[in-house]
Amino acid sequence: MKTTFNKWMQRGAWAIGALVLFSACADDHFDVKRWGAGDKTLWESVESNPQLTDFAALLKRTKVMKSKDDRTATLTAAELLAQNQSFTMWAPLNGTFNPKAWNDTLDVAATYLSSASEADRKKGREIQYYVWQQLVANHIARFNHEGAAGEQTVRLLNNKRATATAKTFNGVAMKGDDVAASNGQLHILNGVSPFSYNIYDYLSANKDISSLNAYIKDPSVDHVKFSDERSVPGAMNEHGKMVYIDSVYTYTNDLLDHTGAQIANEDSTYIALIPNNTAWKEGLEKVGELFKYGAAYSYDWNGTSFNNNKGNARQYRLDKKSSQDASRTLADSLADRNVRENIVFNLFFAPRHFQNVDLNDSAALIHYAIHADSLISTTGTIFYNAGVAPGAALNTTPNPALKDLKPYRASNGYIFNLEHFTFDPAYSFVSSFRFQPSTSPTYYTASPTSNNAVVRVGSTINLTEDNYNRYRPKLAEDGTPVLDPLTQKPVYVGVEGEVEGKVFQRYEMASEKSDMVLDFRLNPVYSTGYTIKAIMVPTKISLDHFTEGDPEEVVKFTAQIVDDNDVVDKAHTVTIDQGAGQFSQDKVNEIVLWKNYVFPKCYVGLGKEKVSFPRLRFTLPKKGRGDIKCKALNIVKIIVEPYRGK
Repeated sequence: MKTTFNKWMQRGAWAIGALVLFSACADDHFDVKRWGAGDKTLWESVESNPQLTDFAALLKRTKVMKSKDDRTATLTAAELLAQNQSFTMWAPLNGTFNPKAWNDTLDVAATYLSSASEADRKKGREIQYYVWQQLVANHIARFNHEGAAGEQTVRLLNNKRATATAKTFNGVAMKGDDVAASNGQLHILNGVSPFSYNIYDYLSANKDISSLNAYIKDPSVDHVKFSDERSVPGAMNEHGKMVYIDSVYTYTNDLLDHTGAQIANEDSTYIALIPNNTAWKEGLEKVGELFKYGAAYSYDWNGTSFNNNKGNARQYRLDKKSSQDASRTLADSLADRNVRENIVFNLFFAPRHFQNVDLNDSAALIHYAIHADSLISTTGTIFYNAGVAPGAALNTTPNPALKDLKPYRASNGYIFNLEHFTFDPAYSFVSSFRFQPSTSPTYYTASPTSNNAVVRVGSTINLTEDNYNRYRPKLAEDGTPVLDPLTQKPVYVGVEGEVEGKVFQRYEMASEKSDMVLDFRLNPVYSTGYTIKAIMVPTKISLDHFTEGDPEEVVKFTAQIVDDNDVVDKAHTVTIDQGAGQFSQDKVNEIVLWKNYVFPKCYVGLGKEKVSFPRLRFTLPKKGRGDIKCKALNIVKIIVEPYRGK
């Protein structure tokens, strides 16, 4: 504080001396006269300067407001600058901006404020606040900020941050000399300081994103509530109602609150992916493919079946007509809501999660956002870069959806204006899931349709040094490796490959007279394509279940998808046959059951009380005419991934 005060005193004394010595001289270089002195307030310095009359007139008309619905604001900006407080002002010269547009705006506000309608008066206050925030408060800061002090980041009265130097303010050139006032410092600008929207305000300001803004600002999700606890009470009026001296309102938004992104906070920094009206429509169509709901769902799983199912007619029905629109079903309404919410919930990204990036380096932040292999939204959805090729260096490939876009610099981050919705949901909204039945066999394995009851849970097999039939060279009695007589290379025995966690779940037939049926519950899936895999091992991997000389196991089983109504998708049944080369007795097998299985209906977003899901079914056939050659299935893991084409 002392250093700042001394600098101000020195500069103020210099300014007074300059006025004495050169008061009769014009500044030919800047074409600006030196006005004001240390004994004048900032307001007096502005008012007395004939080259600042346009801005001075606006200062007299503009109210100092705390919020867009500030009903107690009476102080004008001119009156504020006349007070015994310390301010710094950057005032634009006459002829460098359009004062008529701002005065016309204030005239409109005055018309609304004179109305008998509270809705009109509220609109008037909002317009007044607009002028205060975007023009007047955008040129004033508390405390004395000297241009000669070097580059500074200044906090303005509208809570925006701006960069000030000895020659520029917020990128606008200064003209002439600074003016030392009794309550601060006056700098003269060759134009208005550009207003920088925060991300929240930008939604309303850009007409090209009106569709998104209308959804986010809909009164059903955007709430303003009067807080009597935080407001300052006055006296009762003639109707016996409290009149508050200072009314405080709280603003909440169900959608934005869910994102966790404080996009109205000037001290935050976010990357925002904002679709324009065209991109919004494209996004609704593209993401809408994920939310194709069925007519009805069984739900409330009890471990073996759904309590509420088709049989007892207690399903969750979505084929009923909407009470608000008879031309639409509940499925339509549910899909609309979930599609829109999923897009909005994943518009914002916090750079604090970026790896090895200086948050104060704009170029580095933007480069990372465009080239990152993946970005994580504030709700945790991972957006993978669809352009990354296998083996590419980390975070070096431009994201096809962002590479041609130049972001807008908001006051609290960067906005990528999406002209088209080119994000592939398979790289973002649709996530992978995988599970090991051995970790929770009673959860993943459902009751089979047959009476082969032993397979309901199976047995957890842990591989140890004693029973793990590892892949290794076969040794002769003397301990030397046995060589292949043709290639003269070592002969290997055991099972090649690593078993995750050295554990798997083994399901054995209880009877050879009936099929062994295994049902694995899947996570709720979208109505889109998935690649479904099974990691399986041969029985001989466990020496507890295999002895040298046992009959050769020949694995053959079928895989199917069963929906929540117990309907089997027989049209897409696949058979895994060791005899056809689809299973090996010598390795850990990664079996692609379906490269692109498209679930016909969506199970995501039904609600916490309506959890439903499809099942993956394995069927090991019963004994035929000959000896049965496979009596068990050994499953390490099930993997379900979004289908991403090639």
